[in-house]
Amino acid sequence: MNQTVWLRCARLWCQGLLLFTLRFAQLRTGFDPETGLTVPRTPGTALPILLALFAAAELVWCLRTRREEAGFTRHFAPPGDGAAAAAVLGGMLWAAGGLLMLLTAIPAREVAGGVTGLLSLASGAGMVLLVRQARSGDAPGVTPALPAMFLGVFLVLEVYLPSSSDPVLARFYIPLLAAVGTACAFSRLAGLLRGEGSVRAFVLWGDLAVLLCLAALADGGLARRFLFGGAALLLTVFLCLRRTGPLPEVGLPAEEA
Repeated sequence: MNQTVWLRCARLWCQGLLLFTLRFAQLRTGFDPETGLTVPRTPGTALPILLALFAAAELVWCLRTRREEAGFTRHFAPPGDGAAAAAVLGGMLWAAGGLLMLLTAIPAREVAGGVTGLLSLASGAGMVLLVRQARSGDAPGVTPALPAMFLGVFLVLEVYLPSSSDPVLARFYIPLLAAVGTACAFSRLAGLLRGEGSVRAFVLWGDLAVLLCLAALADGGLARRFLFGGAALLLTVFLCLRRTGPLPEVGLPAEEA
């Protein structure tokens, strides 16, 4: 793993944990217990400001990186033992979150929650299969990533629909943004696996999704925390596997190039 990429991913997690701390404090001190309306507090004010600054910094950094043609095996190194273990853990978190969501959604007859739970189970298995294919040196296919792409879409619905009538945007905007970032990041990853899209775009959406998912760990129940935690971990694995040095020649294995 490239040391520069590793340090950048570590910085992302430090920023994300800072956002998580601010969100945690906002949820406990930033709302009136009687009316539910927002109360001016430092965490609630600092959170969107820092989030905007971090997002702007990631955009500037990504615009300064080289623009390369798509191609997963050319731009991403095969995962080692640590990356594979982290990806398996992320897949297990998705599977556990999906199972918990199913147990809640089926008795309540919540369609969005039920579909999200099923897709979470499939996505966890798909990500483990995808990493296994990449680890073997074969060109991974897009099929294992498709459940994760659709999971992001239904996660947006699962977060938004229960909160659509809530007039206080501050109460749900972080998990909603995290769900949108997750959907965009994994759709970009699926595009790379098909040989389409831009590595730069995936890195940008992946960075933003990691920040938002870590911040969203302060919201919701255990199932959502498993889903957001798994998404942050899986995206970090792929971000850390990105090559930053000279790329292998097209058509040659990485070792020969």
